[in-house]
Amino acid sequence: MSPPKPLFSVVSLGCARTLVDTEKMVDLLQQGGFQLTAEGSGERITILNTCSFIQAAIDETEANIRQLSERKLAGHIKYLVVAGCYPSRFKEPDLQAKFPDVDLWITTKDEMQVQQKLSALVFEKKFRPASASVPYTKLTPSHFAYLKISEGCNNWCSFCTIPKIRGEHTSKTSEEVIKEANLQLSFGAKELIVIAEDTTAWGEDIYGKPSFPMLLKELAKVDVPWIRAMYIFPSRVDAELISVLRDEPKLCRYMDMPIQHVNSMLLEKMNRKHDKVFLTSILDKLFAEIPDFTWRTTFIVGFPGETEEHVQELMDFMSQYPITQLGCFPYSEERETRSARMADKVDPAIIQKRIRRIMKHQYELVTKRHEALIGKTFDMLYEGNGEGRTYREAPDVDGRILVKQSESLVSGNFYPVKITAVKGYDLLATLL
Repeated sequence: MSPPKPLFSVVSLGCARTLVDTEKMVDLLQQGGFQLTAEGSGERITILNTCSFIQAAIDETEANIRQLSERKLAGHIKYLVVAGCYPSRFKEPDLQAKFPDVDLWITTKDEMQVQQKLSALVFEKKFRPASASVPYTKLTPSHFAYLKISEGCNNWCSFCTIPKIRGEHTSKTSEEVIKEANLQLSFGAKELIVIAEDTTAWGEDIYGKPSFPMLLKELAKVDVPWIRAMYIFPSRVDAELISVLRDEPKLCRYMDMPIQHVNSMLLEKMNRKHDKVFLTSILDKLFAEIPDFTWRTTFIVGFPGETEEHVQELMDFMSQYPITQLGCFPYSEERETRSARMADKVDPAIIQKRIRRIMKHQYELVTKRHEALIGKTFDMLYEGNGEGRTYREAPDVDGRILVKQSESLVSGNFYPVKITAVKGYDLLATLL
């Protein structure tokens, strides 16, 4: 009889890109002789996959490491592994000195060797896993899947640590992406959510130029109802990408395009590679050419040199270009970045005041625009617990459709609904 497989649990912090990496590590470990279990259910090993993009993410990561170290010292787990962006950003000797109870540090570049590294730590003698294949384990609901098409980033925005943490941009081949898409479809995915540090850079290292529209056309050939494009870099939006979003029926009329600001001087200081004139020109084309176009974006508030006039410029922009979903984040000074050396820092208390002002304006705008949706009908992908999403909402980060009389609905199925009322950022609906 074979010995029992060592049990491990995972904790995944940060964005969907980290979650995809976590899922890949889980698969490698299960194929290599380990077995996933729920946290706190007798596991010997806990793997923490981390984020360290900004100081708030570092604080969250370190709090989790301390908590898991306490579990180890109490005898609840034997091995603690920390993976991902946090050990990629800092030197391992410094991390070992700060957190001596961590048994293994795994950078983003080493995540595909997690099975070998953990086996060397856990097994007393060389271990050879059984040849039988272990089913792939999804960490998200089966009806949608994050499809990560590349690693790393070459943009070097002046506020951002991702190129340092994740390295140079490297595209997966179209064959690899399609294979992964078909795998997710075999689990029942109804929606493929295309992600990367910068999706629009896809193909630059393969074809000599960004080729994201070509990849979207290939993805549109697979048998899936919805494809959602996220992490769009504004300066790479062109007529070809707009036409693909317009003409491919499987592509949601939705774009996640973080713009960070609209003032041209600040955009230049951020190294965003475009100005306000370019940004408004592509939005004019998107709204003109794509019926019922909707988008989400993010603002960085309090970037060095930002003034009250710049904040008003943002708010005027919001009034002119309807933002369906908005994330508003305080500028975080990261020591390795160029912006950390810039003058004219904004006081944190003023930053928070500006964020409240911007989000109050957004709430008022969204509420009014949502009222115009009352009486309209949409196809809704049901998520369970009386909640669903239309093409206008991405999972986890956007608003929801709240449906009454949902007892008979099946999670992961599509249903036609009519919008009946507005509830903050969410919408109420009835089944048709």
